[in-house]
Amino acid sequence: MQTAALETLVTISRVGSFSRAAELRNMTLSALSMQMKTLEQELEVSLFDRAFRPPRLTPTGAQVAQDALRVVEAEAALRARCAPHGRLTGTIQIGFVQSAAARILPDFLRRATEEAPEAVLRFTSALSETLCEQVRQGQLDAAVVTEIADATADLHSDALAREEMVIVAPAARETPHLTDLPGGMRFIHFMPRSGIGRLIAQYLRDMNLETRDPIVLDNIESIVTCVRNGLGYSLLPHPDALRYGGGSVRYFSCTPAPVFRRLSLVTRSDALTDHWRAPLRDLLRQCIPPRDPE
Repeated sequence: MQTAALETLVTISRVGSFSRAAELRNMTLSALSMQMKTLEQELEVSLFDRAFRPPRLTPTGAQVAQDALRVVEAEAALRARCAPHGRLTGTIQIGFVQSAAARILPDFLRRATEEAPEAVLRFTSALSETLCEQVRQGQLDAAVVTEIADATADLHSDALAREEMVIVAPAARETPHLTDLPGGMRFIHFMPRSGIGRLIAQYLRDMNLETRDPIVLDNIESIVTCVRNGLGYSLLPHPDALRYGGGSVRYFSCTPAPVFRRLSLVTRSDALTDHWRAPLRDLLRQCIPPRDPE
């Protein structure tokens, strides 16, 4: 019996889908189905009820999947013990929150190619809440997200950076007070459902600020371009706003106290991630120059 088949069974158990599991395992659907049939023959038991679409684990199959997880974790721990200390190895599925991907991913890919040539890294991007759920379900191994208490509560979280949220206003505006900006200007709100969007909404509520008919956009570059053209003002992470605005817009700290977004690496807490979590975290931290101390 090959542990690869057990890894596939664990993946199917987590995501509940043959097709999604095949994608995550980098297999064709037919190859995955054959692998599971072979495993059933070796164990002489029906792991799946194929009367359902997609096939469901039988009660015995669910128990075998739990046992398989322990086997897979034990193998991972064994490999970790024998692997070079502090090296990033294996195949890792990583998600990036969209607002940070453009700034972090290029340097991360370059460093990973040079410093972790044995690792196979695959990437995707989405909102923080979506990425956290995908990590929780096993669809991703790790994700770089905006820290959200309820979304990351049951996940292992390593802080990568703390970035100040700043008011971004047209260059002609000289006031550093957000309360002076609403008159005659529209607020441009970055995706309210996102981690950044929720930070923005909370600050507006705390300051008792009304933003009538806000413009809602899902792209920081588009927001900064609108601000640069005098179409409104916004509240954004300083590094991302600076990347697109440079000296063509003005930046002001929030008052009466600064507001920060916490960028974190989230993973599950199990033996499958223990051997690569620290080197992945350290590699990511090299790609995010510190702007504000913890």
